[in-house]
Amino acid sequence: MKKTLNLEDYFRIIERYLTMIIAIMLFFGSLAAFSTALFMPPQYEAHTEILVSQSQETEGVSEQDSNSSPPMINTYREVIKSQAVLDEVVKNLNLERSTVVLANQITVDNQDQSQVVTVTVTDLHPKNAETITNEIAGVFRESVHEVMNVDNVSILTAANVGDEPSPVSPRPLFNITIGMLLGGLLGLGIAFFRTFFDKRITTDKEVEEVLDLPVLGTIANFDIQKGD
Repeated sequence: MKKTLNLEDYFRIIERYLTMIIAIMLFFGSLAAFSTALFMPPQYEAHTEILVSQSQETEGVSEQDSNSSPPMINTYREVIKSQAVLDEVVKNLNLERSTVVLANQITVDNQDQSQVVTVTVTDLHPKNAETITNEIAGVFRESVHEVMNVDNVSILTAANVGDEPSPVSPRPLFNITIGMLLGGLLGLGIAFFRTFFDKRITTDKEVEEVLDLPVLGTIANFDIQKGD
């Protein structure tokens, strides 16, 4: 029997399987909370802002244009995450990680038409993130003059995570919400799947639709119990 469902039927299906849908939502929400707590350790971030400028004007190009243009900013980004700079950082701090791993912890951003570069380091320990960020800024300031002949690098804001830093990830509430939404969608899918492929006739309306005949009467279901 092919079933066509209207809006009223959809609400009826949801009402019929509401307990199952809620149970699946709670299960997926609990699974997301468990996974977040067990498999996603807290991550902390530290930020520093570096001002990169040049005392001399490039021929035909003003100081602001030459240093804040996208190619130059991209060059600063590459220098900060270069192996030469990161090798020095690993050596100075005696880090037990490779430069490849360290590079994956670093994010370098820049606002449009700005000479300020923001360096962000993510780490499992907040103080490590702060120390690494400040060391990167210091090594970059020393290296960029030799690499790019830029002789005016200032650290505007040193990294400082504070006394009680808050992790930036994971976000338990967000993960639980996503888990419950996925559970709700799965529950709805199961409910509509079972309804669509259920070939049984259970209501007067379905009898009329299948046989194209009016229902003249129904027989009630009596629960007859045998006496002792």
